[in-house]
Amino acid sequence: ANQLSRISILHYSLVSLLSPLLLPAFLPFSLVPSGSLPSLSSSPSNERHPRTRPLPGYCGMVEAMTSSQQTDTDRLPVSGETVRGHNNDYALGDVLGDGGYGTVFSCTILGRHLAVKVEKYSKSMLFVEASVLKAANQRRLKHFCTMVDGGSLNKEYVFIVMTLLGKDLHRLRAEQVDRKFSLSTGLRIAIQTLEAIKELHEALFLSRDIKPGNFAPGHRLNSQHKTIFMFDFGLARRYVDKNNNLHAPRGEVGWRGTTRYGSLVAHSRQDLSRRDDVESWYYLLVEVTKGCLPWRLVTDRTAVQQAKMRARKEERSSFLSGCPPCFDEILSDIDSLNFYDTPRYDQYIQSLEKVCNEKGIRMNEHWDWEDESSVRHTSPASGECSARSEDRDKHVSQNVQGRGISRDLP
Repeated sequence: ANQLSRISILHYSLVSLLSPLLLPAFLPFSLVPSGSLPSLSSSPSNERHPRTRPLPGYCGMVEAMTSSQQTDTDRLPVSGETVRGHNNDYALGDVLGDGGYGTVFSCTILGRHLAVKVEKYSKSMLFVEASVLKAANQRRLKHFCTMVDGGSLNKEYVFIVMTLLGKDLHRLRAEQVDRKFSLSTGLRIAIQTLEAIKELHEALFLSRDIKPGNFAPGHRLNSQHKTIFMFDFGLARRYVDKNNNLHAPRGEVGWRGTTRYGSLVAHSRQDLSRRDDVESWYYLLVEVTKGCLPWRLVTDRTAVQQAKMRARKEERSSFLSGCPPCFDEILSDIDSLNFYDTPRYDQYIQSLEKVCNEKGIRMNEHWDWEDESSVRHTSPASGECSARSEDRDKHVSQNVQGRGISRDLP
């Protein structure tokens, strides 16, 4: 075990050191090392450095920031600073979230409301984030942010600019009366989040951290408030090789994800597949429609695993009490999948849509959080504390836009 621990630490250290070098291969634009460009002092003040050839379908390319004075010290910018991308300069607004390695800022430019995610240069894992968004944007996937620009400053920090989202689903549920969504909102959330997972898998990535805190409605200012977006891909991994063949399971790989929503396979420390993302989604489904999970207050990971096993056997009826009958069928089908199987996303969605039709639920109804009477008002501090509680048992990942910066292990 000690030897495995040393290997894991060495591997993580290598990933952290190499990630800035790998960024150009994954970003949907060129991230040129600042040392390869002349300093601003050697260029006319109104001259931009030559642009790289854009990829089809992208709004912008990244240009590395330069300075007359080079530094190897990690640094994060602060609100009020301006960072330079290839298409525009971005004045950093309010802090939306922060973590040990980076910060997310709001930004408005040309009437467009954006989020700027910044990470320390030597610790950056943005190549993972960028590779997922690149794949999603190339396919014009509905439930993913648009990445519009990015850049770096010497060896201080790296940043990407993306669509601004609203509050994540975990925080929105915490603000509801009784911390519970209506059946209408819960079912429609379940449908859209599963659509997002299907899209992610079609882009050949696994999330490995499906949970309410990694989904959020689009921002009303961008007229995207009826769409649920997936974000935070700090634990994402391609599940196929360069020839698009499915990776074989690697055996024991350690914990990935968040304990409350982790699959039984994750609890066994085995390699994850599409099936596991969908199992995590199932726990989300029960939580957003029923209001809570039986193990919500349990912090011991083994105890949570045992509770999930009981929920399939002797406690199944209480676990699914008050839920539509199709929930039982969906769980049985998910549990029948193996590592290589493609989940039956459309079958699950059709089952939920049938419930909506039976209940007279329309897909374009208001979300609960759009109804002022259903919202339990809290102070910013208490809301943030509530949002953070979901991640208190987290191993390596924190949210992107709502609360922090992601870290990744393969």
